Amino acid sequence: MALNPRSPRSQRAQGFIEYALLLVLVALAAAVGLSVLGVDVRDVLSGILGEKTPPDVVDVVEEEAPFLRIKDDFLARIESFYEENNRWPRSWGRHKFTDIGLDPADWKRNVEGIRWNPVGDTLGLSNAHGDSIQIYVDDLEGNTLHLYDGWNIWCPVRDSYCYYHTVAPENKINLDTLQIVER
Repeated sequence: MALNPRSPRSQRAQGFIEYALLLVLVALAAAVGLSVLGVDVRDVLSGILGEKTPPDVVDVVEEEAPFLRIKDDFLARIESFYEENNRWPRSWGRHKFTDIGLDPADWKRNVEGIRWNPVGDTLGLSNAHGDSIQIYVDDLEGNTLHLYDGWNIWCPVRDSYCYYHTVAPENKINLDTLQIVER
């Protein structure tokens, strides 16, 4: 039984077909446009459909190591103390923490694998004698240095570098390479 081209049912069917063709053309144009712009169509469709992007497609954004944020916070606190008091914080006992607004009890043990030791205008990072932590860091030439138990990496407040064991030009290190290893 053939449909009468002038019947309302035939006109509705033709409207659906035209609408479907139009949607296909728009989707095809969008896919081509996204591809030209360098966008992965799979990512766009996954986002629209609420699906997770496969792990091989996800860009990994590395966060700054937590110990770097802690170091920066210590140095900012020390600098702020100096600006407010026209002297560096005290470097002994509880005062080395309380002067810069920290509770010494929070810093008795390793935090993020590091023993923190503010001393006047400098911050020391170390591991304690007998703990299970070993710290390694690269110097500016890429040589890996082992921080012996009880030694410090020193970060002066008004210096953009940190130093291995003692503050001296030949001891500059790249703190971004610091590795904390459990033995």
